[in-house]
Amino acid sequence: MVMTHKERYLTAINHEEPDMVPVDVSFLDMIHVEKITGKKAFATGGGGGGGGIALTEEEMEMDLNEGMMRNQRLLNEALQKIDCDALVVSDYWLYPEGYSHQYLDENTYVDQWGKIYRVRADVKTTYWIGGIIKTPEDLDEYQPPDPDELCYDIVDFTVKEAGGEYPVVAWCHAGSMFPYLVRGGIDKLVLDVYMNPSFAKRLIKVIAETNIEIAKNILDRGVDMLAVSDDIADTKSPFFPPHLFREFFLPYTERIVRESHKRGIPCMKHSDGNLYPLLDDFVRIGVDGLHPIEPGAMDLADVKQRYGDKLFLRGNVDCMYVLPFGGEEDVRRDVRRCIDAAAEGGGFILADSNSMHSNVKTENIWIMVDEARKYGRYPLR
Repeated sequence: MVMTHKERYLTAINHEEPDMVPVDVSFLDMIHVEKITGKKAFATGGGGGGGGIALTEEEMEMDLNEGMMRNQRLLNEALQKIDCDALVVSDYWLYPEGYSHQYLDENTYVDQWGKIYRVRADVKTTYWIGGIIKTPEDLDEYQPPDPDELCYDIVDFTVKEAGGEYPVVAWCHAGSMFPYLVRGGIDKLVLDVYMNPSFAKRLIKVIAETNIEIAKNILDRGVDMLAVSDDIADTKSPFFPPHLFREFFLPYTERIVRESHKRGIPCMKHSDGNLYPLLDDFVRIGVDGLHPIEPGAMDLADVKQRYGDKLFLRGNVDCMYVLPFGGEEDVRRDVRRCIDAAAEGGGFILADSNSMHSNVKTENIWIMVDEARKYGRYPLR
């Protein structure tokens, strides 16, 4: 029996075998969206969650929410065209009505969180360069966005468009990432944790509680899965020793998991890097799934063997080398590697190992989905 995209996705999340391995992509860059749909998108930001930026005269006349709605429509269209099994919304694309970024100069702006970005108009992107909180006194004056003043139209639209055919995955944050971006770097927050822990806890609390309220507003709009997307590790280890992560950050992740479960919605944890030292903690607080099990930092087959009965897994086609630089057979081989490692018994969603960023070859996205459809049918070979 052929399942709907939603049935297939939710069956895998529930650790059962669907008709075939579900396929998903993370953060599909608008460069790919434009190529897939043949339609022009509103310019968006890049690394560190840069938001909408107006680059043309037409875009400068738009409200940011209008631009984000254009992009959400095109993103939904692109995901359906390449035959993905889920639609995606993100808290990165939520703004108050009538909001505009504060420009420090022609090519530098501050977003609504206090993250500072540099604009590269020639390639339609931005990159994060710092944050506005330099001292404890800056935190006294700091105002995060009001969760109830944000426009959630892109969420409502996508839930309606998904209907009963597609699940909607909502990517949100829980206070482990924005604090170091607003502070101006992970190095600064690490020093704060050791040298001024009361300041660090206050900063994390202000941002995390705002993140959680935004997530609650999104959860109440009918999404099917929550993905907590704070990056908390590099390829060697988590940014903070486990005992410090448990003290400063984990309670907020636990709160967002509880809010998700209150509504009967599964919650997946995303982070690049080596998460082995924290996996037992995630299981203990009720996290349902893990993404992306970064190649080179973690081993997908090993995580499946050790945690596959506790966590569904989503990943981990290599987006560092294979998807940007590989040929067709390289992509197909990596898809088969992932399916062989983690798909048996269900509980696996095939996806990229971080995102479909701008350096990925668009044709490799099509190839990834095609190979998954051919090779990933249950019962597996």
